[in-house]
Amino acid sequence: MHRHRINRRTFFRWSALTGGSVLLAACGAAAPTTDQPTAVGAGVPAASTAAPAMDGGNITLNVLWENWGDIYNGLMKVVGENFTKENPSINLEWNFDPDWVTKLTTLVAAQMQPDVTLMRPAPLANFAAKNTLVELDEQVKIAGVQREDFVTPLWDSGFFNGKQYALPGGADFWCLFYSKDVYREVGLDPEKPPTTFDELIEHSQEILQRDAAGDIQRIGYNPSAAWFVNWAYIFGGKFYDEASGKITANDPANVEALARLQAYVKYLDVNKLAAFNQRPGTFEAGNPFSTKQAAFIIDGFWTYEALDQHAPDIDYAVTFWPTLKGAEAERANYVVGGWQVALPAGAKHADDAWKFLRYGFIDKSAEMGYSTLNGPCVKSQFQAWEDGLRAKMGSNNRMAPYLRMFTQTGEFATKFFPLMPVQQFYLDELNRIYDLVMREEMTPQSGLDEVTKNVQTELDKALKG
Repeated sequence: MHRHRINRRTFFRWSALTGGSVLLAACGAAAPTTDQPTAVGAGVPAASTAAPAMDGGNITLNVLWENWGDIYNGLMKVVGENFTKENPSINLEWNFDPDWVTKLTTLVAAQMQPDVTLMRPAPLANFAAKNTLVELDEQVKIAGVQREDFVTPLWDSGFFNGKQYALPGGADFWCLFYSKDVYREVGLDPEKPPTTFDELIEHSQEILQRDAAGDIQRIGYNPSAAWFVNWAYIFGGKFYDEASGKITANDPANVEALARLQAYVKYLDVNKLAAFNQRPGTFEAGNPFSTKQAAFIIDGFWTYEALDQHAPDIDYAVTFWPTLKGAEAERANYVVGGWQVALPAGAKHADDAWKFLRYGFIDKSAEMGYSTLNGPCVKSQFQAWEDGLRAKMGSNNRMAPYLRMFTQTGEFATKFFPLMPVQQFYLDELNRIYDLVMREEMTPQSGLDEVTKNVQTELDKALKG
């Protein structure tokens, strides 16, 4: 996609995994659309005594959002404009901030909290633990929706200590893109992409091309720290035992996944891989997949924009993320990323803010998705989203035949990284150890043992606090 998409998708995925491995890290039925009574309920703290924001006698909701760049910020504003057309007495005032977490923290401390905020699982645990978000259980119940209606990982990751604090917003459905051109060039069947991890590595070994100096000129799958958690879940791993409060980074399946990735990186040569990933180019223009220097990328449907603009001649296809045995049942181990929406406690217009959340992310989930290039989270609206996005991109677009694959990924997926007050520290530790293991400075077992110990120490401190 355009440059903003790297900020909106890839950047936020990578930023959760900061550290030294940069070179190696190259929703059932929707609610009815007729208005129903919306109760604030006991979960909503008393409203602020500050004077309500008004515009010509109308209510103005202040919305705090991530800064996705002018193009995508503008698309989100359209969702608000459509809401105002149907609710003329309610206007929206958007505040797009690249450091929205700090901004929300500051506004809450000053008792100037916005009416609506974007939310992500990592900061949710911290905000919810401090009682700075509204419990949404009662509103959701009145809306007549439940867990089975939504993309499961984004629904489940909106809970903390058994209470719901966020509603699913936009989903990132990740699939495997592969170059049929490269497949033909090396003699692989372009209609038979890899369905298992072993096949992915085998195909990648056939695709790998080095020059006389051993430098990588073409790669199959390009491994990175950013996808380790996803692979660990696919291998059957887990990262936290909520019942016991124990960190399980060294779960045997996690260790196995890291060991298999380490073996592949050793085959590539970690230094050669790092050099390959230092080549000039951006996510959109000159990236290895668009220049046929890589046969695979893992990404979402939004990638069609970048490929249309910068690689119009590539013959590519999309398939499901490979699993261990290629069985459909294993797709329950898929992870879905994305973002959520929440209501800060003590905001001025809680009832009207919930009305907007329900409109944009329950009743109009499909429309929100295809108009802003996000995945919808209400499963019953998947077909409407596919139809809307196909009309937007054109039925002849190379991506058009694969839209159902992305929504099916959303239907299958159940996994998400566990919510806890030290989630970011946990992710940083995994990223740090991934780099050391790939460089063979630690074994997968010793590395993940260290992560387990370090994160457990920090979690115990946080929970005592």
